[in-house]
Amino acid sequence: MVWGKDFEEAFQQTTPLGFMNTGTLGEINEKFSKRMRRLNLIQLKVPAGYAVVYNKFYDVEPILSEDSGDFIENWGFFTEDLLQIIKLKIKKGEWYVPEREDTILFDIGWYPDSNINGEYSLQLVDGDWNEIKSISSKDRFVIKEALEEWMEEQQRI
Repeated sequence: MVWGKDFEEAFQQTTPLGFMNTGTLGEINEKFSKRMRRLNLIQLKVPAGYAVVYNKFYDVEPILSEDSGDFIENWGFFTEDLLQIIKLKIKKGEWYVPEREDTILFDIGWYPDSNINGEYSLQLVDGDWNEIKSISSKDRFVIKEALEEWMEEQQRI
């Protein structure tokens, strides 16, 4: 029970963000599953010496929700946490994740989260999350190209 309603009834009335939902849980899951089968992650050229820690960077366009202003219907692909890649270190022929003070991290997110007016943001940061450089664009392929270039640059350092 969710606030005196069964889960199905509560889900039909609201999503976790409070926007009205017109489908049942089963209909939403079926709709989402069909879309997921057609979606692919963005193909990235990740050089040796990097570890993909988290990846939800899909080759998908945002879809404006019909009944909630600037909210993206497929919001799960347009959040602040889409991709993280960490630069590894090598010691005695073994790759390892460096301590925080030696960390270099590539981070991609969509800002503002779930908003059709948002854009991708790529940041290169150190272990204390101090920005080394950044770029923003609505075009995921601009972000992809920048990420691949930055990884190549960092590999030479």
